[in-house]
Amino acid sequence: MKQIKIGTRGSKLALVQANLAAEAFQKLGYDTQLVVVHTRGDANLNASLSEIGRGAFTDVFAQMLAEGKLDVAVHSAKDLPTTPDRDGFACLPRADARDVLVSLPGKELRRIGTGSPRREAAIRKLYPKAQVLPIRGNVDTRIRKMKEGKYDALVLAMAGLKRLHFQDDTVALTPLSVADCVPAACQGIIAIEGKLGLEINHPATAQAALIERECQRLLEGGCTGGVGCYFDGTTLFAQKEGRTAHVRYQGEESILELVKKLKGVAG
Repeated sequence: MKQIKIGTRGSKLALVQANLAAEAFQKLGYDTQLVVVHTRGDANLNASLSEIGRGAFTDVFAQMLAEGKLDVAVHSAKDLPTTPDRDGFACLPRADARDVLVSLPGKELRRIGTGSPRREAAIRKLYPKAQVLPIRGNVDTRIRKMKEGKYDALVLAMAGLKRLHFQDDTVALTPLSVADCVPAACQGIIAIEGKLGLEINHPATAQAALIERECQRLLEGGCTGGVGCYFDGTTLFAQKEGRTAHVRYQGEESILELVKKLKGVAG
């Protein structure tokens, strides 16, 4: 039985995602070993994502793959740089891509926490009276800060909560529609870099990832910008600086049409 080394960050969610990939490889007869890697993003948890830049959680893995220290690396696909040279990753089946408002029941939504410019832009439209405040940290840390009274609500990824089997009867979960708060490109997708990843690839999810990444490139936004792109298999949704639009996807020309709409050239 061949053993493969799977690179992952050490956070609770990262380990859950890495184990999902490991289970898929094990079904094919591989023996798997998780290799936990500390990234520069992990070393700068007090800095904003715009300060540390896209790739902060993934660049070290590309180097380790090239050096043969890993066979594959597992990421949240939305954390990967959107440059075309990083497009060739495999995907596990996508989870729920929506964002979700996590709040304390009965509390007026005056202070909403998010570390994402994209989510901030959407929240300012959906809750114009609320103050949007920055926040970093894992799910447990963010929930704790809310319960301490620093926030009345948070915006988190539904996929992460589901993968962590999050349950807390003291908070309310309100999913946000993809039309109102367009997810980040590849949100809810687990990416596997490395040639062996193709053995567990989910083609429909991989196609959506490519479409969304191309849309994001054309809208000139990384994970540190206010851009969202989401393809549901039929319709392509996009958001830029709080403006949203959607088109029925019929090929690359549909992406260009959507970009024109959001840049004010058409529609």
